[in-house]
Amino acid sequence: MFSESITSGLVALGDAFLVLVSGLLICLYYVQPVPGELPRYVTVLLIIAYMLVQSFYIAGLYRFSAISKPSRQIGKITSISTIIFLLVVAAAYALKASDQFSRVWLFSTAIVSVGLISLARAATVTILRRLAANGRLVKNIMIYGTGEQAERFIANLRQMDEPWNRVVGVFDDRQRDVDEDQDIIGTPFLGDLDDMIRRAREVYADDIVVALPWNATTRIWEVLHALRILPANIRLAPEPSWLGLLSRRIDYQYNVPLASVFDKPLSGWRAVIKRVFDVVVTSLTLLLLSPLLLTLMLWVKLDSRGPVFFRQKRYGFNNEVFDVWKLRTMYVDQQDADAEKLATVDDPRVTRAGRFLRRSSLDELPQLLNVLVGDMSLVGPRPHALKAKAGDELYQDAVGEYAARHKVRPGITGWAQVNGWRGETDTREKILKRVEHDLYYIDNWSVWLDLKILLRTLPALLSQENAY
Repeated sequence: MFSESITSGLVALGDAFLVLVSGLLICLYYVQPVPGELPRYVTVLLIIAYMLVQSFYIAGLYRFSAISKPSRQIGKITSISTIIFLLVVAAAYALKASDQFSRVWLFSTAIVSVGLISLARAATVTILRRLAANGRLVKNIMIYGTGEQAERFIANLRQMDEPWNRVVGVFDDRQRDVDEDQDIIGTPFLGDLDDMIRRAREVYADDIVVALPWNATTRIWEVLHALRILPANIRLAPEPSWLGLLSRRIDYQYNVPLASVFDKPLSGWRAVIKRVFDVVVTSLTLLLLSPLLLTLMLWVKLDSRGPVFFRQKRYGFNNEVFDVWKLRTMYVDQQDADAEKLATVDDPRVTRAGRFLRRSSLDELPQLLNVLVGDMSLVGPRPHALKAKAGDELYQDAVGEYAARHKVRPGITGWAQVNGWRGETDTREKILKRVEHDLYYIDNWSVWLDLKILLRTLPALLSQENAY
């Protein structure tokens, strides 16, 4: 998987690191400061690094289009760096602090930093191209439509000559009778809309571009409605005649104008932040609650015969199936691995220990292990069993947008649970409310929302409402 925002962030960190390291090494070997002087030099280096990164950001030097073409940016890098260092010199004179620093050190740091940053940009692109050529760093792009818009888009991608942009294939329902070995200007035709959704899940598609004539409004709506469940960026390629009218709603990506319809809910640094948050908090929680977990495991074992843990197949991210871990709450011979019959009040299948575990939701504690291995998140839509039903209907049949819940990792707790929508889902209305809350969470995710949900989870559990 390829993320432009992560690449840009790492380049910015690299620039700051090169300024700090080069300035510190020159200071240690040329100035040879006494212990009391070194903090002053470090402080100046931190100020320079901050000003440099902020200025590069304002100048657009951290846009991926700029990073991927380093030779065109050397002039900007040099001129901005020169201005920053001259401003530092002017500030030192104005504050009458110039005699506290070596001028040779400052100008040497400026020259070395500019050189290292320029070399690092070139090295970055070289590394990216090699990783992309080996198939280890690619952005998977899929195109729906076989007309002129699709051909223009593909031709433009080839002209860009960026190996990390990989077009998986072209899809169109109007090509059902075409052999799959046919291609659209060298790009394979791989089937219809259903084939596209299946292939998008298999290859973890990053961007899906719908390239259809804009007068085919019904067809476009049907395609976008079907694609909304995928954890991918859905773009709409406008016709040239619409560009003037939509100039404020159009972004230029791959050097062509594209209208964003649906975005990945979690990508780039947002995904990294959420994953780090999950791992850190889960590790600390497991450490603190390990005595409680061991006690509950012993209780389950002594209460009824059978294994301590219960594993169940559930739908997760990208509609993939994984094993969720729970403490066993039912008698072994009455367990329902597929959840064809949901638990109800005073369910005779539930053990004595199981009743307490279910009401307190402590049977979910082993799912912290699911979080550590990456199948789940601390906060997200609750994962459901494969055959779970609302009344007589499977969840995915009862609610049209149900599969859109799988655009993010499922969670141990979620926005629906802390708002009272937990427990039995015996009617279509109940699962509809869950899905509505889950989609709200996906569209409005933030670290603060995760913290809010976690803080509200304990009171929700203590209320024992709708839990059995």
